[in-house]
Amino acid sequence: MLASLPIAGCSLAVSVAGGLSDRKRPFSMLRLTGVRLRTLRRVVALETVVPLLAVAVVALGMGFLVAHLFLRAQLGYTLLPPDGSFYLMVAGGLAVSLGIVASTLPLLRRLTGPEAARNG
Repeated sequence: MLASLPIAGCSLAVSVAGGLSDRKRPFSMLRLTGVRLRTLRRVVALETVVPLLAVAVVALGMGFLVAHLFLRAQLGYTLLPPDGSFYLMVAGGLAVSLGIVASTLPLLRRLTGPEAARNG
């Protein structure tokens, strides 16, 4: 998990930056019409964070379900709740992911200036 986290983080940053780059002109036009930069930041954050958290919750639930089914069917054991370190690692991974998303938001100011609307 520790080896895959930096790779996933880089992929997430590239995805968010690519999405911003693809919508440079529409975002610039919105800024020219009076939409505040913080509103655009909220839009980008919501469209990135909501799917990230939803997928994390589904993946966590499916992992517990599969582990429970396997232990019950193959070994006859019941699934015990994981230690607190497991939850800390999951929370830490999500915090790093949210930090990566937040680190890409300053690009929005540079990409949505008036020159982007003219030269798009």
